[in-house]
Amino acid sequence: MYCFNDILGVSDEINKVKAIGMMACQTSSPVFIYGETGTGKEMMAQAIHCKSIRYKKPFVAQNCSAIPENLLESTFFGVSKGSFTGAVEAEGIFEAVQGGTLYLDELNSMDISFQGKLLRVIQEGELRRLGENKIRKVDVRIIASVSEDPEILIKTNRLRKDLYYRLNVIRIDIPALDERKEDIPLLVNSFISKHNLKLQANIDGITEEALKAIMKKTYDGNVRELEHLIEGAIILKQKGIIDSCDLNIKENLNTSLKCRLEIMEKKYIKEALIICDYNVSRASVFLDIPRQTLQYKMKKHKIML
Repeated sequence: MYCFNDILGVSDEINKVKAIGMMACQTSSPVFIYGETGTGKEMMAQAIHCKSIRYKKPFVAQNCSAIPENLLESTFFGVSKGSFTGAVEAEGIFEAVQGGTLYLDELNSMDISFQGKLLRVIQEGELRRLGENKIRKVDVRIIASVSEDPEILIKTNRLRKDLYYRLNVIRIDIPALDERKEDIPLLVNSFISKHNLKLQANIDGITEEALKAIMKKTYDGNVRELEHLIEGAIILKQKGIIDSCDLNIKENLNTSLKCRLEIMEKKYIKEALIICDYNVSRASVFLDIPRQTLQYKMKKHKIML
């Protein structure tokens, strides 16, 4: 299990996130975590649980996308013997986590109708197993996470608004690695130590040139991508000091302001189109630019409707 000391960084962004996480430890209120893939959402969830009053109780992490739609209810709420042909008595995840913390990763991947049933259990603190009438009390703290903007998920009917508001008591937005690049040297040293031990390697460090290349790179996969990059270099190098030629970096390291601004512009235009149901006129009003300008920028960025 991870703790707050495992969440590495010296940036203001990560220190703010850790401070909110520490405050969340003092309550049993739901926590809603938003962060891109690879930013460390489950690490934060585990750290909160480990420092909370529930630390002696179970912590269960469930990737919601891994459960088939027809098994959601039985998986979470349990099954009563004889409720269907061949059914045996079985408790669900909620009962298994009694008194502890349930971390729901990729919450929006659940069927929207089941999200309503989940909301009721969270609100009432009770459930019925599939096929029985007996009401069972449950005391479980919920930490949920998504990797896409919650407002867009709600707008596109992939996340129930009422469920979001019920869980969004304490909101933690974990920054992308590209937003806290001053943390990269610390992370790199940590990953070298970790994978030296794991791979029985003897890497002494990293050259300044290699570190500069790592700093210039963009990370769509965030901290997880950085760790895999270092792990791969250690596998190939085994001993000595990692140099830039040991890194699997093939992308164009264009860090000009113009390039970065164009990347952000494309991102904001895509988000605006989603929010406005792909209506260009409404999106232009949302972005506060003329419709013709938006059409020109869509063509420039090759954004298709």
